[in-house]
Amino acid sequence: MDMLSLRLFLRVAELGSVSAAGRDLSLSPASASARLVKLEETVGCRLFNRTTRAVSLTTDGEVFLPYAQQAIETLEIGLSAIGTQGAQAQGILRMTMPGSFGRMHVIPALAEFQERYPLVSLDLRLSDEVLDAIEGAYDLIIRNAHLADSSFIARKLACDRRILVASPAYLERYGIPATPEELGEHQCVILADNNRWKFANGQIAIVPRSFVVNDGEAVRKMIEQGMGIGIKSIWNAKESLKSGLLVEVLADFPLVAETSIWALYPSRRIVAPKVRVMIDFLLERFWPIPPWEC
Repeated sequence: MDMLSLRLFLRVAELGSVSAAGRDLSLSPASASARLVKLEETVGCRLFNRTTRAVSLTTDGEVFLPYAQQAIETLEIGLSAIGTQGAQAQGILRMTMPGSFGRMHVIPALAEFQERYPLVSLDLRLSDEVLDAIEGAYDLIIRNAHLADSSFIARKLACDRRILVASPAYLERYGIPATPEELGEHQCVILADNNRWKFANGQIAIVPRSFVVNDGEAVRKMIEQGMGIGIKSIWNAKESLKSGLLVEVLADFPLVAETSIWALYPSRRIVAPKVRVMIDFLLERFWPIPPWEC
């Protein structure tokens, strides 16, 4: 399995044509086809569906694709390390992040990132589920969580301060709780069944599961509509607090800070320039004081 065959595989996957990919790499159609057949024999499965009109990846080919990209990029980094020039940030950056955080704070910055690094293409997955980084062959993972997985290298991008909030209409109707104990008398909007709310003074309030939802954006919308009291990250709730749609509740009883915003990548991988520049770009925006705390 050589670099030229892997490059050919990637170009065929991109162009959907063996002959066009072969021309890009100065290979005749016959030579390109022979190399693909040899590559499929080496990996032990069929990588492409071939018809008279088009060539497309098989399911196995789709699984193999990100690993072939990683292999090429790793070899290029190695070649650059022994050459006279540093490796340039380029290639496809596969990246996953929480949906709400990505939409609010990462996606709006990507046009600037593209201007700085035009040779880096982005393959993004926005999901509030914790996706398997190894199985998904992600280059970079943004997580809003308590970090406990030692198989990753982590860079902290920002603190994640969380507060209790409610809508003015809800508080006018049901009253303002004065202590964490009084939360048991209120309607509460719960994220992912987390009804044990921990306070910095050591108190734990087990609150009613009035409404349970698995999406942070939905939690904020439900609280804004007066459905109850809930926990929100400042990064998610700042604009609603500024506009008056939400107000802070129990400000004298701060919550325990258990989570942060992290940039993670598998520890077994070489840090490619495309990963390094994205991490540095995000740190510029979020560290040490993120924009939602200003």
